[in-house]
Amino acid sequence: MEGWEDNWMAVYVSPEAMEERTLMVIRKYNVLYMKQLLHFFEGEEKAAGKAVSRLLKNRQIYRNPHTGLLASNEFAYSLKDEGTIQSLWVLIDMMHKREVDGHYLAVKEDFPVRILFFCGQDIYDIIYIGIGDLKLVNGMFAKSRRSEENHIIVLEDKVMISQIEVPGIIGFCVVKEGGEVEYYRKRT
Repeated sequence: MEGWEDNWMAVYVSPEAMEERTLMVIRKYNVLYMKQLLHFFEGEEKAAGKAVSRLLKNRQIYRNPHTGLLASNEFAYSLKDEGTIQSLWVLIDMMHKREVDGHYLAVKEDFPVRILFFCGQDIYDIIYIGIGDLKLVNGMFAKSRRSEENHIIVLEDKVMISQIEVPGIIGFCVVKEGGEVEYYRKRT
């Protein structure tokens, strides 16, 4: 019974309950990597992995054979958005750095915001800006009248930092291969 001191508070979660929790995360974000999914189940990765296997076997979720991405179904996979997948890596990184009380996938009307999350009384949004979106996003925010915004900007390429004209930015980042997030600040 060596090591029991660390696990004495462990709670049994039934396979059915784990499947339901796993399915909730996949449906919430529609398309994500297995590695991203497992970050939502720290300490329960093995059980979550088994839940994914059962969900795939029962055809309750879809895994693309070429990319390995998990999706709520094949149609959801066909609508996958690279900006949202990149923004999810940033959310996961934030969850490791601070207590995140809640997080949500933004609706398409909130474009270019991909994910919203909150910590205590503070609300943050994760905005993805691809090279082709730069003019559009700058134009959208030129008319913004909201104050006290907390934007984390995920960029396709860090050379874009100097071209971003969005108020309320608290930081920029680029997501590297495998989900590593590198943060930057704009020089004034």
